[in-house]
Amino acid sequence: MEKSKDLVKARHGGHPGHPHPGHPHLHPHPHPGEVDVRLELKYAINKIATALVDGQAQGFDTVNLRSYNGKLVGPVIEARPGDTLNILLDNQLPMEPHTPGTDHHSPGFNTTNLHVHGLHVSPAGNSDNVMLEIVPGQQFQYEIKIPRDHPAGTYWYHPHRHGSVAIQVSNGLAGALIIRGDIDEVPAIKAAREQILVIQQIPYVVNEQTKLGQVEPGDLVDGHTVFFPGNWEAMKRRFTINGEVEPTLQMRPGEVQRWRFIHAGFRKKLEVKLVRRDPKTGAEEILPQYLIALDGITTGSIDALEEVELHPAYRADVLVRATDNAGNALPEGTYWLVDGTQGASAESRNLARVVVKGPQVMMGLPTEMELAPLAPFMDIPVDRDIPVQKVKFELRIDSVPPMGLINGETFDASKSRKLLLGAEEEWEVSSPTEHEDSDPSHVYFNEGHPFHIHLNPFQCDIKLKGVGGVKQKRVWKDTIFVEPGQIPVKLRTRYERYVGMFMLHCHILDHEDFGMMEMIEIVLPGGMNMPGGGGGHGGHLH
Repeated sequence: MEKSKDLVKARHGGHPGHPHPGHPHLHPHPHPGEVDVRLELKYAINKIATALVDGQAQGFDTVNLRSYNGKLVGPVIEARPGDTLNILLDNQLPMEPHTPGTDHHSPGFNTTNLHVHGLHVSPAGNSDNVMLEIVPGQQFQYEIKIPRDHPAGTYWYHPHRHGSVAIQVSNGLAGALIIRGDIDEVPAIKAAREQILVIQQIPYVVNEQTKLGQVEPGDLVDGHTVFFPGNWEAMKRRFTINGEVEPTLQMRPGEVQRWRFIHAGFRKKLEVKLVRRDPKTGAEEILPQYLIALDGITTGSIDALEEVELHPAYRADVLVRATDNAGNALPEGTYWLVDGTQGASAESRNLARVVVKGPQVMMGLPTEMELAPLAPFMDIPVDRDIPVQKVKFELRIDSVPPMGLINGETFDASKSRKLLLGAEEEWEVSSPTEHEDSDPSHVYFNEGHPFHIHLNPFQCDIKLKGVGGVKQKRVWKDTIFVEPGQIPVKLRTRYERYVGMFMLHCHILDHEDFGMMEMIEIVLPGGMNMPGGGGGHGGHLH
């Protein structure tokens, strides 16, 4: 992958940052504790490869899409606990007329805002306030104060203006947000070269199978029907990593690298595997990836995986060692990062090629003893009797556009679910396939939904496809996929530090725009009986 020319050293005078191919980096504020960022939202012409031979692009599509700073992927933003992110969002998109049928109140797809996904920061004012609307021609200054005890990890940013989210993110409006901290100082991790891998779905160029009318090559259809199940496959588009189709990652035999995966796509699940492919038979040998963090949160352990599961909005930090399953340095050659999901075509399953070349360097992995103290949160015991909140995701398709529902209701910014600051609660989240609806004219589409809640992470049990078999693990996350069916996923969480308004929603982004979202309000004791209302008011309690 081509290295960015805008690389800068790590903030606060630390060790030099490793190259992050494909990403421009942002220069730090001259005063420690401040990070200045300018995001210009504008249409820009870029090229996406359509055909590759031996890793070299043989053809391109020219696309004219909404962008941050003119690129297919937003710049990497880096900060540390205690820093303030000063992000100037400059909406240079043209004003457009109301788009009928897209949303209850949508003035058009060029109105925007910003969400720092996964950060535990204030949801109020000019912080992570997703109720803001920045119209074309307007600038807005965000000031996001990161707590001094914030976990170091892999986060990301993207628009969150209701009604426009799927369109804008699928144009490429997303970028990595890295919080540096304690885990980065573990010797084996500090020595590892880092790759930030922002994985995107950009559904440009619609073919006849989608039946969406005449579309000029390079355009993206400004309508939510483009996101329906099956349309991504019909378009014959491929996932990009840092704006590139099938990029090349470089490693040396025996080298350890840290790969930060960010699924910034709008719908499709990925099952990421690292494989050695037999050039004669095509048979694949799976090589291990060593999981150390999920959704930006250090697990406190190291787990050897055959596959990294990535649903939309998921992040995973893995260590990759260029050795075989017996611990021997890999011979020079080309290896593959592939999507192992069922039904992926032979071409589309190739996400990236990994070229192992150069002098051998045998590097080690961190130990459990080094990682265990870095897990940032205390467990919430499953035998503790605590209140229960319920979420039921449903999608009705008998209307145009479809209607996303939570507990039978579509999104209403004037209503909120009130939760008490300092409380611990269990959540039961389901994607039912049987529906409590007596109206025979209502038609439901049954599928799974990735549950995401802003502000406070949750603890849950997940299954990892480890080397040697599947194992269950209790982890902290901010997004979890809920399989279709009647059995709910159980989560446990704490409401800490901040009061105010924010959201939970399905992170299939067109579902969110269709109304599969709910306002949440954290209140002080005595505030549970106050009337609800949107607006993002609230703040930080010292």
